[in-house]
Amino acid sequence: MHQYLNDPIDVSVDFTNQRVRPHTVCWDNQMYKIKKVNLVHNTNEDGQHIFYFSVSDDANFMKLRLNTQNLEWRLVELYTD
Repeated sequence: MHQYLNDPIDVSVDFTNQRVRPHTVCWDNQMYKIKKVNLVHNTNEDGQHIFYFSVSDDANFMKLRLNTQNLEWRLVELYTD
């Protein structure tokens, strides 16, 4: 199932080699341990620098959005079986 969302989330990250790597996502009262960062890209939206992270755990693929101006994380897409 594929869902388009725009839900606020809490994300724990690691900083390694001057890069941000999402480690854990808390959404809808559940914790998801990120196993793999599949893709990272950034863009400029309305003068704000935005990073997108395509990540996966053992069962889900998620697209996360980080607004660097206010440090807000959002879950924007979720793919599940």
